[in-house]
Amino acid sequence: MRKTFLFILAISLLLLPTLAYAQSDLTINELSVQLWPEYDRSDMLVMYSFSLAEDTPLPTELRVRVPANAEVNAVAKLSADTMLTVPYDPPIREGDWMIITLVIDELTAYRVEYYTPLEKNGGTRNFSFLWESDYDVNALFLEFQEPPSATNLALTPVFSNATPLPEGMTYHTLAINGVEANKAFTLSLSYEKNNDNFTVSSMPVEVGGLDENSSGSFSISESMPTVLVGVGVLLIVGGLLYFFLAGRGDNTSKESRKRHKPSGPAVHCHDCGSRARSGDKFCRSCGAKLRL
Repeated sequence: MRKTFLFILAISLLLLPTLAYAQSDLTINELSVQLWPEYDRSDMLVMYSFSLAEDTPLPTELRVRVPANAEVNAVAKLSADTMLTVPYDPPIREGDWMIITLVIDELTAYRVEYYTPLEKNGGTRNFSFLWESDYDVNALFLEFQEPPSATNLALTPVFSNATPLPEGMTYHTLAINGVEANKAFTLSLSYEKNNDNFTVSSMPVEVGGLDENSSGSFSISESMPTVLVGVGVLLIVGGLLYFFLAGRGDNTSKESRKRHKPSGPAVHCHDCGSRARSGDKFCRSCGAKLRL
């Protein structure tokens, strides 16, 4: 029994370097890094979206480094066109980094979001971004969202594309062929901004749109109280209009009857028989005095 145990232990020790190598041999096929300063708070919102190479054996563990002063906002994956929360181990501090370990069980896009402080000096904002990972990255895509009221933007390296949007912000993008494992990629940026407004507050409000929690379907049970209130208001207004118009119609009829009411029997001349008009005292035809 003891020899068997020692044999299994020896085999395990021999296989351990191979297993460790398999973990570090993972390749991130595509990595997108989005930097949104002062979006909905005064910090920098950083978002990693990544997917592994097609030949990656699953399930596997992946280590993601974020700055030690970061506040993790979300860890999720895209599954059946829906973003689902992904469980992960509590971050472990390693020098200037926090290590997030999550299990990759599906070849799909994964996402890690966090907030990190943005340096402010009066109206000047400065930020430095560092990517360093245990894995090769085949393609790196960078996106910087310039706030609507920002000026004098400086990006190093220089971003090749800039796309302004109607909402006021401008998206700057840069594509890089790749980054090798354990090699650092750095980005520095600065801009001027004379206010503390958030980017999200400058976006127009869409009237009648569906929010992110809406199902997109019309519910009769939920809308019935509103419908009933609307019908009630219409009935009240209609009743008032009918009462008002009906009252005016009665008064008009009464006035009409008063105006056309005959003043008495017709008066005719006793000599020539001509009909006299109201108020006549003498016949307009023969001049005889009328007998009123």
